[in-house]
Amino acid sequence: TKFISKDSELIEESDTIKAVVFRITNSDKPLVVFIRGDLDVNEAKLRKVVMSQLFPYVDGEGAADDTVCAGFIGPVNLDFESVEVVFDKSLEDECNLVCGANKTDYHLKGVSIARDAKAKEFFDISKANETMTCSNCDKAKLEVSRGIEMGNIFQLGDKYTASMNMTYIDAEGERRTPIMGCYGIGVGRLLASVIEARHDDYGPIWPISIAPWQIQICSLNVQEEAISSLAESLYLSLLEKGYEVLYDDREMSAGAKFADADLLGVPVRVIISAKNLKDDCIELSTRDKSFRQQVSISDAENEIAMLVTDLENLLK
Repeated sequence: TKFISKDSELIEESDTIKAVVFRITNSDKPLVVFIRGDLDVNEAKLRKVVMSQLFPYVDGEGAADDTVCAGFIGPVNLDFESVEVVFDKSLEDECNLVCGANKTDYHLKGVSIARDAKAKEFFDISKANETMTCSNCDKAKLEVSRGIEMGNIFQLGDKYTASMNMTYIDAEGERRTPIMGCYGIGVGRLLASVIEARHDDYGPIWPISIAPWQIQICSLNVQEEAISSLAESLYLSLLEKGYEVLYDDREMSAGAKFADADLLGVPVRVIISAKNLKDDCIELSTRDKSFRQQVSISDAENEIAMLVTDLENLLK
């Protein structure tokens, strides 16, 4: 991205110094953050540096409003006594930059951080982006993709233990205030992330390790005694062997049952129908559509067990 100066010279954003101003709780002075123009401030990183909460700085909210010239703030000739200042590492050793001149409608060119700015310390406070390279090899580029927060850890320090006067006696006999932390795992988010990673147009494809059931028996034409008898016998036998089984014995069309089965996402599907029984078979398939096979009724339980084991082994 480029912007055009008044003399029509094209200047890269990476050749500019951006100033971002905050209010903070532990000082009456505005906090001015200087960062390379093509980067943005990571407020979580900044909070750790200044040890304070951050709020947007709006003109008229503080007594020191006249110390900053909004839109034209720069590190050269800035009144450092009236503001708190943090420099991002992106500016360290940079030169030939453009920044605000602390005067309305004026900018400075050819600014060298080492020569012109009163920067003594630099901090990593920028947001990561895809233009950045590895800090070790300086070759591999960062790739950014969307993710889901599935768990978190918080270091609470002694905020709660101190307020409750909670103490313990250490090995030296000294009374101490414990340091507290907590963590959480979002079960709902875990399920959502699995569905996002494993699904098709018809519903979820559950890994067998977390599926609500391992096996679903779809009994078609349940009004026929031979079909319902075989389905129920297989269902009870699989339950006795410790499998988690869902038995669909509803009087519905095959299409409706298969659609519901896809929506439930059970890994192994057993289909018992009049057509298959004519060949003394049942049909086995997997929810991800990668496997479909007719097996004899006499081998059905062994074949189902082998298929479940194969799906479990895929996760190891």
